[in-house]
Amino acid sequence: MKYTNKYNIPNEIIRSITNDGYDSGGADLSATGLLQPPQIRILKEEHSSEITTDVSDRIWILLGTSVHNILERANMDNTDVLTEQRMFAQIDGYKISGQTDSISIEDKIVKDYKVTSVWSVLSCQTKIKPEWEQQLNIYAYLYRLNHKTDVSALNIIAIMRDWSKNGRLRNKDYPKCAVEVIPIPLWSEEEQLDFIKERIKIHKTADLIFDLDGTTPECTAEERWAKPDQFAVMKKGRKSALRLLPTEEQAENFMKDYKVSKDLSIDFRKGVSTRCEGYCEVSQFCKQYNKETNNEKVS
Repeated sequence: MKYTNKYNIPNEIIRSITNDGYDSGGADLSATGLLQPPQIRILKEEHSSEITTDVSDRIWILLGTSVHNILERANMDNTDVLTEQRMFAQIDGYKISGQTDSISIEDKIVKDYKVTSVWSVLSCQTKIKPEWEQQLNIYAYLYRLNHKTDVSALNIIAIMRDWSKNGRLRNKDYPKCAVEVIPIPLWSEEEQLDFIKERIKIHKTADLIFDLDGTTPECTAEERWAKPDQFAVMKKGRKSALRLLPTEEQAENFMKDYKVSKDLSIDFRKGVSTRCEGYCEVSQFCKQYNKETNNEKVS
């Protein structure tokens, strides 16, 4: 990976960001790799020396790594927890690995630290993030396999980088402090293994097709964090939309029912793939993305 420094970030921080000590232990796929869309994984492998990112885009990763290192150092000598232990499994011809942040030995609770946003924690009040649930259940399966013991519970230890005391005054559901424990649903051993095998199958198929003809499977709308097209009903003199509707017909019907429809207009807002636009390191090499944005620079 190549780094740029658009904002003159100090060298001390740059060295910390570029000092990546990750070691997969010879695994074919890690837990996070299993969850990654095959297209992104393959393009990262193929273009690893060409990928360019600005160091400013890695600051939150640096913060997360720092928190993990501090927590690991503070707990590594305690006999009641296992910290940062990488575990392995051989499944359907693939060597799978996963590194848990912390495992409570007596309580048999698998824990993962997440330096995240308040919004992510609040959203978990209605629905747990699927990737968090999937990741921890992979860890639980690996722990059971490697240590021959069951897991009783899964926890996300969320550390909110943007938490503030004032937030509690504005929102009754706002987290009471900057750290919150989020219970994660624990699947059965059979469900965990079935999920891992399904993800291996998806990646294995993608690898075979890529080896045959050089094509990669397109990312799904969910994997692209895609937002659908919308029709905004706008009122003269107002900056924000009165309503955002999925079809033009619905927008027109809304206008008919509005008291002063002559002051209204419809503004089409094309949906965007949020991940592709700002969070994917290989979008410039992706045929799917370049086709969707009418940019045919990828051959």
